[in-house]
Amino acid sequence: MTTFNKTIARIGLGVKHLISNRNVVANAQNISNALILIERYKKNGRIPWSPGYAKYKNMLMVEALADKSLMQAFQYGKQLPKGYGLRIDERIVECPWAISRIAPGPGLLLDAGSVLNVPMFLNAPELRHQDIIIYSLELDSVHLNPRLSYLHGDFRNPVLRDGIFDNIVCISTLEHIGMWPIPKPPYSETLKLPQPVKDQTAYRGVLRTFHDLLKPGGRLLLTVPYGVPEDQDWLQIFGPEQIEDVKKSFGGVCVTEVYYRHGGDGWQVTSADECRSLRYFNIVKTPDFDPDYAAAARAVVCLELVREE
Repeated sequence: MTTFNKTIARIGLGVKHLISNRNVVANAQNISNALILIERYKKNGRIPWSPGYAKYKNMLMVEALADKSLMQAFQYGKQLPKGYGLRIDERIVECPWAISRIAPGPGLLLDAGSVLNVPMFLNAPELRHQDIIIYSLELDSVHLNPRLSYLHGDFRNPVLRDGIFDNIVCISTLEHIGMWPIPKPPYSETLKLPQPVKDQTAYRGVLRTFHDLLKPGGRLLLTVPYGVPEDQDWLQIFGPEQIEDVKKSFGGVCVTEVYYRHGGDGWQVTSADECRSLRYFNIVKTPDFDPDYAAAARAVVCLELVREE
């Protein structure tokens, strides 16, 4: 998509959102404020997590979801446009990848971790007709929509019936299972609080639960940060051995395994071997950016795991 077409697409998406909401004045102001922040972010060197970063990332994802050729690239594991998602965290590939794997039409989907619980994802063509259960220990928002249901709880103690889901989406959530709670600002204070004992294999039981919740033939669309195995306190990084353990713990069949790596040309498809030595960048622990300006993970693995018939 050319720069001109992208600009037209942004205006069109903004206007569509504007006229679909009754509070036109407030939404016009929100759009204006977002564009100002985005321009400030770009002008100041596109530094991850700086003012305007989140707005810019969301704009890129809205554009990606509306770009059929780009979504097909995600669906079939093809190379992405040069520079795609440069200096943006891994959500920029994880979310479009997972959504691209959902067949449009009716179905029952479990969002394990609440990553999809925002309008830009919920209104994507692939999800628009899905009944979705949002299941998480933390919920940022609740949308009043007859096709959405919310469950507050722990995947390790499920309250759902087995064999009911067509799809389960778990985006960058598995790595937090059994680890410390995700810290909240001020970090200098919250990180000093007493923390529970970690269990870095707790994900095994969660994967077995996901397997049982799926219908025969149902799919788990799973993403985790990949590279040098590390304990980052509130998350862990998965290496080759952990990925094999993930597939074994699920107990079904792995039909898709795609690796994305962040580099000077943005996020691109790569191989497991080419990113196994990469390390995670933790903005809380290391406030100074590296030369590549990685925002978080430098690589992710996207797995499509199927419960056998």
